[in-house]
Amino acid sequence: VLMGGAKAGKSMGMISFGINAIAAGYRTLYVTLEVASEIIAERIDANVAERAMFELGAHIHEVDEKVEAFMAKAAPFIIHEYPTGTMPCSDLRRLIEHYKSQGIIFDFVIVDYADLMAPERATDNVQENSKSIYVNLRGLAMQEGFACLTATQTNRDGFKSTVAKAEHVAEDFNKIRIADLVISINATEEERAVGEARLYFAASRNQETGFSIFIKQEIAKMRFITSILKVE
Repeated sequence: VLMGGAKAGKSMGMISFGINAIAAGYRTLYVTLEVASEIIAERIDANVAERAMFELGAHIHEVDEKVEAFMAKAAPFIIHEYPTGTMPCSDLRRLIEHYKSQGIIFDFVIVDYADLMAPERATDNVQENSKSIYVNLRGLAMQEGFACLTATQTNRDGFKSTVAKAEHVAEDFNKIRIADLVISINATEEERAVGEARLYFAASRNQETGFSIFIKQEIAKMRFITSILKVE
């Protein structure tokens, strides 16, 4: 789970993970519940072609050539869009089964993002709804054998904090318990101004936590990590 405040770069991070996955040969499904699929595709084009989003139209032939050359060597990257708050995990299962019937078995599924999914049975308890979504999503990943990446919001204190930690997750701490790994995206105004951010390992089932990876970014080109500055 990638955790961050509004406009922290969660979708950019998930897109970058997806691009790296298909470059390594892993078939990837990207389910977007907030941003239109056309915009997700444009962000992928910007990342692959290393062009700013506002430059895509002016360099359309160059972008097309770079994207086609990249995709010719990559595994499939399939994008599906659902309206916010309408997709329960059972719909995701049916979508995966649909592609499985066509011979496409996904190695990696990205849900942008689970907080915007619908529970199978909605209750008046926000925490119970959230818990059921994350439990069902994890269960589906385990049954089907794919890696799963999603994102969640920080609470108000986390949004104000220099480093968002596990206790800063919004609404439901069960997200932290259920996830194998939670990485928060952090940046001060000064860091953003020079294209830098910090990835804080807030919770992990299988490795150490409490450290940050300092990174360089090119946000205009939708490149989440261009280099690693240090780890501390």
